[in-house]
Amino acid sequence: MIYDTYKKQLVEFLKFKSISTDQNFQPEIQKSVNWLKTLFEENRFNVQILEGKTCNPVISANYETDPAFETILVYGHYDIQPANQEDGWYAEPFSLLEKDGRIYGRGIVDNKGQILIHISTVLELIKQNNLKYNVKFLIEGNEETSNEDLPEIIKDNKDLLACNYIIVSDGEILGQNPVLEYSLRGGFSCKLEFKTANNNLHSGIFGGAVPNAAYELSKFVSKLYDQENRVNVQGFYDNVDEINDKQMNDNRELTKLSQNMIENTGVKTLLTEPDFDFFTQIGCRPTIQITGFKSGYIDEGFSNIVPSSAEARLNFRIVTSQKALDVIKIFEVYVKNNTPKYVEYYIEFAHVHNPIKINVESQMADNVAKLLERAFGTKVYKKPVGGAIPIVTDFKNVLGKDTLLVSLGNDDCNMHGINENFDITLLEKGLKFSRMFFSKS
Repeated sequence: MIYDTYKKQLVEFLKFKSISTDQNFQPEIQKSVNWLKTLFEENRFNVQILEGKTCNPVISANYETDPAFETILVYGHYDIQPANQEDGWYAEPFSLLEKDGRIYGRGIVDNKGQILIHISTVLELIKQNNLKYNVKFLIEGNEETSNEDLPEIIKDNKDLLACNYIIVSDGEILGQNPVLEYSLRGGFSCKLEFKTANNNLHSGIFGGAVPNAAYELSKFVSKLYDQENRVNVQGFYDNVDEINDKQMNDNRELTKLSQNMIENTGVKTLLTEPDFDFFTQIGCRPTIQITGFKSGYIDEGFSNIVPSSAEARLNFRIVTSQKALDVIKIFEVYVKNNTPKYVEYYIEFAHVHNPIKINVESQMADNVAKLLERAFGTKVYKKPVGGAIPIVTDFKNVLGKDTLLVSLGNDDCNMHGINENFDITLLEKGLKFSRMFFSKS
């Protein structure tokens, strides 16, 4: 019954092309906000739309069951990544397709489908007079673009968001096994530009005699790693927490469970530091990833030039107890010391956030683990996460609460990729967990 209701709501939610990376989709953003606002108000929530300086509207929806009850704050986001059917989707990505035991659509796991699990459950329990907690939802529209207004919004609305516990479902389980996530990497993005001349030059007249911006920047990025896949920036690993034997053993077990997920990526091998498994590398070690490179001419035909400019985009992921601003300073020094004098450079940083560790040994975390085990019928694992949910740090700093990171998506959901999907069997188990968590009985 709850799945049927959930599916009907999901069909409506998926229709909105609430893409936060492109301003052309602002009307779709507003449609998403209006739909959520109406859904909550029809079920007797007190709804407020919180505004930031530049961000999309943030929805705060509060329902008080009983003043004596504890309060749960549920965080999620309604914004999504871009998607086009021409890229290889089975069907139009903003409609729901059911196929071979899965449902497909953009945002079906990240994050419309997961946040809707909790919304649908809570609404059903309200109707049944069976809600165990007071519940607050905080749903934003810039998670995919990094919401720099959100920390201030939380500070300004500290009383409105006050709670006993916080839960976020915005990730993936391991095969058939549910997880509690105990750490998130921090990081930032970087744009690095090299300039070697005023304009592109003729490759016949100047080639071989003048600097080539594409080559100079290629040399620079090629030296970021050594032969053992360690970042080659002096001081980069300062303050990285030591990995203990228990973490290593647990992470090796997690890696074995995730073998299918790794193989499904199509990569031929893992390139970790010596003796590190996949989860130790992505969850407990920092990295610099080259996410884009632009220079010269790559359109139809050929343009025989010596490029005068080149640009690289880099993504830094850091771990506790590193600080993002310290790593930025270290990298600025590295760029200065490793850029030839005949190259002008420009460097810019964005979306800066620190890593965080989460207490998963609390009584509530223990209760959640037991409910997950009952709902899924399999062992619950504790997992480090290579990604980031910056608001988790803000919740800790402003509200003084650790967040329960309870991912419900399948690990082959293809989040951000084509044919993003939710395994229906796991989805139903997620709904079962949510009901057990929020219900009195």
